[in-house]
Amino acid sequence: MKIEFWLDYLCPKCYLQHQIIEELIKTYDMKDIELVCRSYEMVEAKYFDTNEPYEKFISRHKNLPVEEVKTFLDENEFNLDLFKIHDAHRLAHLAKKEKKSQLFNHLIFEEIYEKHQDLSNHQLLREIALKAELDQNLTEEILNSDLYSSQVISNRENAQLKGIYELPFMRINGKIKLQGLQSVDQIVKTLNQSFGKLKDIEFCEGENCVRKRRQ
Repeated sequence: MKIEFWLDYLCPKCYLQHQIIEELIKTYDMKDIELVCRSYEMVEAKYFDTNEPYEKFISRHKNLPVEEVKTFLDENEFNLDLFKIHDAHRLAHLAKKEKKSQLFNHLIFEEIYEKHQDLSNHQLLREIALKAELDQNLTEEILNSDLYSSQVISNRENAQLKGIYELPFMRINGKIKLQGLQSVDQIVKTLNQSFGKLKDIEFCEGENCVRKRRQ
């Protein structure tokens, strides 16, 4: 069973969704489930305007009234300024290659939403890469070149070809689509339904169920 999770680090609901996925992994037996994180820049790097207010950036991408976005941001105490995120997405491809995506994404989201850091700063990205145990030579190579830039761009294009325009977005086994912020219960219900479909039964049973870990 594979869960694909499309995200942009500047998307506040992607941050919340990543926290929910982390809770899911801690709470349930996920040994038979593969989590694959896929970068999806809401705005391509070449069109990115760091002078735009954050709430207007989110409003434009989500096609929501600015006041509604402001209310959501205030309720969650999100106070951000826009910065270039393309290099963080490029490093995410190295993290995926080295099977460190979950830790890398956790650290990136933490720096943005909890520490309010500007991740266009290469030194900060180096420190995050070090904490995530990424290869330091490859990290330097990425930050001093355009390595993985084409992969970030193609990820976005491929997602749109699949009809993915809204973030956060998850897809289970390439078929079942979950658009928007999903709770732990919603994800578990969908996973159990998916297992049931795979086994050609109407409910989840046996070893393939998503079960809570024993305390």
